Amino acid sequence: MKLNRWQPNPDRMIWNNNGTYWMRWAPFDPVVKHPRMAANLKTKDIEEARRRRDELMANWNRKEAA
Repeated sequence: MKLNRWQPNPDRMIWNNNGTYWMRWAPFDPVVKHPRMAANLKTKDIEEARRRRDELMANWNRKEAA
């Protein structure tokens, strides 16, 4: 079954690049039109990649709110 954008996706922003998981996101910035950022999650395990993505996003949001 194919996911559409209204269905929850546990792997959102994560992709497997030759066996290692990465994430890509575009934070809102009114000055720069669409900055895209990428981070190597440094794991081959999808469960660990999800945890690291969630931690990265939680830390990012705390920095943005400060």
